[in-house]
Amino acid sequence: MLSIEGLKVEFGVKPLFHDVSFVVNDRDRIALVGKNGAGKSTMLKILCGLQQPTAGVVAVPNDTTIGYLPQVMKLSDDTTVKEETRKAFADATRMKEKLERMQQEMAERTDYESESYAALVEKFTQEHERFMLLGGENYEAEIERTLVGLGFERTDFDRPTSEFSGGWRMRIELAKILLRCPDVLLLDEPTNHLDIESIQWLEQFLAQSAKLLS
Repeated sequence: MLSIEGLKVEFGVKPLFHDVSFVVNDRDRIALVGKNGAGKSTMLKILCGLQQPTAGVVAVPNDTTIGYLPQVMKLSDDTTVKEETRKAFADATRMKEKLERMQQEMAERTDYESESYAALVEKFTQEHERFMLLGGENYEAEIERTLVGLGFERTDFDRPTSEFSGGWRMRIELAKILLRCPDVLLLDEPTNHLDIESIQWLEQFLAQSAKLLS
């Protein structure tokens, strides 16, 4: 859940918006609609912590992960499409090592009735579920499924990202964000560079997979 209270943004003496308060609950799907210059992108940047408001509070639980796709991105061009997308699973390797340490600790401990042991088991279960959401050991298949869903051909996987237009590289960044399975997705006009088939795939993915969408 995200809680926004009394949000205000000013540029110079002119307020962009003020006294904005709302709550975003788990599994909410929210479309942020307004004319150009109304502050939509600014609002998303504030929600993901990239920009500070003039006043107000944005409360985000400590364990909440946020994925943010901006309209304009700085992209690297030193990898192939699949190699770049695979970066989404950098956390999966660290998570796997953490799970192995927790599993070893559970095997060595004998205080099965203690509160601390129960807490360890609960934490292990939560982390294991997140690891499986990230694809577990089968993330290569998830990478391919997501790239194909966003319009890439399998022959594109080993092509350098530098060969693609900005719109197609945006799709690579979108794939990485979706594959990380964040708790909150903040997508700033993600359909600008998508065709009808890719938009339909994205809508289905979000309906089935996203916990919360802004």
